[in-house]
Amino acid sequence: MAQINSTYSIIMPKVQLTPLKQKTKKEEVKEIIQNPNDPLAKYPLRAFGYSNEVGAAVSAMPVWGKAAEAALWVPALMYLGADIYDKYRRGKEGDYTRASAAAAVEQATFQALASVILPTAAVKMGQGVAGYMTKFDGSNLSATAQEELYSKLSKDFDKGKFTRGDFIAEDGQIVKGLDRAINKVINDDYKEQLESTRHYLKQEGIGAKLVRFFGHSSKPVASAKANEADVHWFLSDRVKEIFDLQNLMENGSVEDIQKNTSSKVFKIYEEAAKNLDKNTEALIKENPALILKKILNSQNQEYSQFANEIRTSAPTREHLKTLLSSQKSSASMLEKLMETPESAEVITNFAKNVERTRITLSKYIAQKGMRLGFLKTVGGFIALGCLAVPIDHFVHKYIIKKFVEPGLENVKKIQTKLSFKQTK
Repeated sequence: MAQINSTYSIIMPKVQLTPLKQKTKKEEVKEIIQNPNDPLAKYPLRAFGYSNEVGAAVSAMPVWGKAAEAALWVPALMYLGADIYDKYRRGKEGDYTRASAAAAVEQATFQALASVILPTAAVKMGQGVAGYMTKFDGSNLSATAQEELYSKLSKDFDKGKFTRGDFIAEDGQIVKGLDRAINKVINDDYKEQLESTRHYLKQEGIGAKLVRFFGHSSKPVASAKANEADVHWFLSDRVKEIFDLQNLMENGSVEDIQKNTSSKVFKIYEEAAKNLDKNTEALIKENPALILKKILNSQNQEYSQFANEIRTSAPTREHLKTLLSSQKSSASMLEKLMETPESAEVITNFAKNVERTRITLSKYIAQKGMRLGFLKTVGGFIALGCLAVPIDHFVHKYIIKKFVEPGLENVKKIQTKLSFKQTK
């Protein structure tokens, strides 16, 4: 112990201890601003600032995606408003003693860039990269282009463009129903729509491009940009697939359907049997024109009598077109066909088969689009997860510190000079 005390007495006088430096008010404020004890800047509350990006990511999902995107803007806007107001009240001193408009401007700029513009751009780019992967499935079309085409097929199917059967033309040649369906889907109006979209894109300004990039377009932009031959092949191939499945389900036995379809398709077909009586009743009431079209194009001799009655009541092409274009007229015609109990039973069973097939194929087409939307959504989430924090740091360290803060200081100096001159 004596030796230790001796060594301590020799060394310690020669050691110059640096006194602890007290932090200045400016240093304390800087520490508060850079590392705020602020629940709004920390997770999980900070995550509310990205709810609109989550919305942008899921917007790629068919049916409900765009509605979810709009709904998810609500928590994001509430968070952004609360954060900007909090920084205004907190002020430059960081202790809520003096409100600061400059602090609010800085935070508004930060949130606009770090919580809205740049993360949304990252999500859109992530969706684009993921969507590009479908080009390698043999179609040479992006996921967005395929989504547009499946959306069109779904609408065309609902409009009854796949109901056409074989018929004998005036020259005696048999025109196949499949060829008629392909022609109706592709040539009826879609070629003109694609050409119109290409013309629009050539004249589209930068502002419109940005709106389309961050939002959505009602035009088939991806399909218009794709190779026309690829689009034609894709539509023709999918029309043939749907048309063949439709014929199988409407005319084949349950055993044939199970044998000649995938397990996923057959599962949908089985599920379509649920509430079939109620759904068929709704079909007869709401879309009798579809049932008449199906009767006219059926190759089953059991329904030839009904087809002849329809053609007798509408002998010319124009009369038939008028009849089928009006649900009210079609309902009257269908009611006439179902006057006897026997006829009503036959047509009701026919309608059940039509409705079960319609439900099955509508869901099948929707699932195709859903998978593409899911792929793009995953790509958007991956991009957001990888880039959210780097974007925060980039905006804070470079945009705010190097541009916004110096700019606000210059504005403050100019205002001080102007007020000084006015007081002289």
